[in-house]
Amino acid sequence: MALRRAGDVLTAEPRAESREPRVKDMAMLSPFAEQEKARGAVLAERFGVLVPEHYGDPAGEYEAVRKGVGLVDMSWRGVIELTGTDRIRWLNGQITNDVKDLKAGEGTLAAVLNVKGHILADLAVYGLSDSVWIDLSRDRAQIVRDAFDRYIVADDVVAENASDRYAHLMVVGPEAQPFMVEAAGAGMADLPAWHHAQASLGSSPARIIASRWLGMPGHDVIVPAAAAGEVWEALMNLGAGRGLCPVGMAALEILRVEAGWPWFGVDFDEGNLLMESLTRDHVSFTKGCYIGQEVVIRVEHQGHVNKRLCGLRVAGEAVPPVGAGVQSGERTVGTVTSAVRSPMLGRVIALGYVRRDFWDPGTKLRIVWGEQSLEAEVAPPPFISEGL
Repeated sequence: MALRRAGDVLTAEPRAESREPRVKDMAMLSPFAEQEKARGAVLAERFGVLVPEHYGDPAGEYEAVRKGVGLVDMSWRGVIELTGTDRIRWLNGQITNDVKDLKAGEGTLAAVLNVKGHILADLAVYGLSDSVWIDLSRDRAQIVRDAFDRYIVADDVVAENASDRYAHLMVVGPEAQPFMVEAAGAGMADLPAWHHAQASLGSSPARIIASRWLGMPGHDVIVPAAAAGEVWEALMNLGAGRGLCPVGMAALEILRVEAGWPWFGVDFDEGNLLMESLTRDHVSFTKGCYIGQEVVIRVEHQGHVNKRLCGLRVAGEAVPPVGAGVQSGERTVGTVTSAVRSPMLGRVIALGYVRRDFWDPGTKLRIVWGEQSLEAEVAPPPFISEGL
């Protein structure tokens, strides 16, 4: 869903592509659904989970995150929990970033690849005192857990898809940090990006992570699923009078494209290589061996990828559909994966793959679908930098 300005009021309009929110028969219900529906949420399926698409005012929800603080249901994220004395050493041989010295309270981005170097999932990895949590798209959790299991031979490691045991929220926006300090304690102010701490929300234990999914101050909140409703109400009650606004996926879609945050199954999949789709924050080029490393190192030191996920600034009013062609002259040189109208930028922006000869910033291209054609310019994401 995109946002448009009608007179002086931002309103929602459907995106110009066919990937509309829908309800799947087998989709699970968010653990926060009861509280969300009481506040007017319209639920839709995303990544196998029914989560709020909006609360009746997606434009207002977007504005809350940009100017204050928003509360996002992240139940479409899952958790793989690793236990056992060999968990750190073993995990370091499975994922792209270096975690051999990962300590409790620390975290990092990474990815897990197959033997051909293709992405199985992008990850955030969190060290705890007696386990490691791997945060990833929920619909990839069992796939990655099964892939891990194939490489546990004589190691003291157990990999569990623990997604059903936890509930996941994100508090995000320029006022997120002072809000979380008030909610969970002064320690929240000092967490480096992707580091985390244990706290209490209401009477529930909570893992609070200094996340940067949207390139702005944010805290992911992971709590026991049984405490989901209590934690939701505790945060909303604290946020009363402080401008805390529940935020749905329609607004999140715009915010994440502005931040250049690609999603598995939307902007990349198992057909993509790491260096085509993810950032260098996800990989170490100096660590020891891991699954798919040979391909990553060959791309980095001996060759190149032929395409890469790029940002596109689009001229005109229309929002291109997913799959629209990116052209240079009459030649197709890429494909759009996500496109939105950015209220903050006052223009259409997109993510899409562009071939090597055409991905330099400032390159002039065209986006074409059906009878429509729009001028576009390559621009490196993020489109909006928060200066963190």
